[in-house]
Amino acid sequence: MLHRDGTMESEREVQPIEHLVGFYEQAHHETDPAWASDLRFCADLAQNLLDQGGRALVVGGFVRDSLIARHTGEALASKDIDIEVYGVPFGQLVPALRAYGEVNLVGASFGIAKLTNPESGDVLDFSIPRRDSKVDRGHRGFIVTGDPTMTIAEAAKRRDLTINALAMDPLTGELIDEYGGAADIKAGVLRATDPELFTDDPLRVLRVMQFAGRFGFDVDPPTADLCRSLDLTELPAERVGEEWLKLITKSPRPSVGLEVARELGVLDQLHPELAVLDTIPQESEWHPEGNVWNHTKHAIDAAVQVVQREGLQGDDALVVLFGALCHDLGKATTTARKEKNGVMRITAHGHETAGIEPSKRFLEQIQMKRSVVQKVLPIVRDHLWHVHVPEPTPKQLGRFAQRLHPASIRLWDLVSRCDSNGRGHDFEPTTRSHAIYLQSLDMAVAEAPPKPIVGGHHLIELLGMKPGPEFGPLLDLLLGGQLDGAFSTPEEGIAWLQKTHIHANATL
Repeated sequence: MLHRDGTMESEREVQPIEHLVGFYEQAHHETDPAWASDLRFCADLAQNLLDQGGRALVVGGFVRDSLIARHTGEALASKDIDIEVYGVPFGQLVPALRAYGEVNLVGASFGIAKLTNPESGDVLDFSIPRRDSKVDRGHRGFIVTGDPTMTIAEAAKRRDLTINALAMDPLTGELIDEYGGAADIKAGVLRATDPELFTDDPLRVLRVMQFAGRFGFDVDPPTADLCRSLDLTELPAERVGEEWLKLITKSPRPSVGLEVARELGVLDQLHPELAVLDTIPQESEWHPEGNVWNHTKHAIDAAVQVVQREGLQGDDALVVLFGALCHDLGKATTTARKEKNGVMRITAHGHETAGIEPSKRFLEQIQMKRSVVQKVLPIVRDHLWHVHVPEPTPKQLGRFAQRLHPASIRLWDLVSRCDSNGRGHDFEPTTRSHAIYLQSLDMAVAEAPPKPIVGGHHLIELLGMKPGPEFGPLLDLLLGGQLDGAFSTPEEGIAWLQKTHIHANATL
């Protein structure tokens, strides 16, 4: 099998499987007091449950990420501990947990209890093994019941991928691997734990997509075939959105997951706005990387670099990441071949504005936060403003800040830089958009539009005007004069308006 990093399976170094480190030992070497407390807390509980005839195992992402870190040397910041308890009924488990801290039984119907570590304040999930009974189509068509008598192999079988079917003993560090997940981690492969159970839940196709992006793993060919066979159209939008969010925000190279999404039919079934990009050519002189799809993949990977370099968090990070992903969606409907100076060229005139609707549609499909959508759309519309206005005047820049609102020139520049760097070469931070951003800093409009010096209340107080439809044009004139530096106080602004604008004076 050829891997996405270019190596063959036989070329990859295979290291022996070893025990992971038990939680008491991990806590002894841990420098973060809260995390050390959580590790000891879990180990104490595991010992207590062992004394009661049960066995508590750490399952899920913590084990997977710990093993990936061991084999790659790259630290994964997974501190999400899920404990599965065998041999202890849920009615016996809950009192045992309450002896250690506050218990939340919001998931009791599924055999899940959330326990707060009183020392750190962190919440940990404890559960008993669960059986899934398929009763209907789609992601929600299951009846889930807890069963503490299940074997470890039976419980692990219900997990989607072998890399997620791992477990470890927090007391000893023993790795329990019933389905070859450790070998698949070493080989860099995503493989269904059980092919028949995998097809019960179509959301797993989206999970394959985001794991491919996060870890750079290949998809096992039979597993890829299973993914292509599933109908994704009935998946809840919020769950689809959750997987997209994980792909875009947790991947060092989201392009890997995007390509897997294309190969598995995710885009064809759910996101035609993205699927079509692979068929849209670009002018090679400006885009040596190839079609719009290739350019978009480079741009989103550049966005990850930008987010990391700038230390962006929250909405700002999402605006840059999804702005880079969506910025050229308008090329699907505007790309054409036209003759220019006797040479046939590929053009996409107006693709910025044409990108608003498909971007809005995609972002709403994945239930992106409204506050993010409201900033992404004006950036998509104006991501080439620096091309059309390479040397803006102060007035033009102030107007541009208004036009972008609620987005900012700072965020616009970051997305535009991703576009400029979406050509497969080393990242170049110095771009024309960045020069405009620096200019906006000098004008104090990088983060928000200029605040008007003269407002409607000044027209009322200083001129005795009554509110009406003429206020808008007058305030617009005043803002233009303000951006030109014509005045610096409300009184000066009113005087400027009366002196220099004959038509306005007639109104006044």
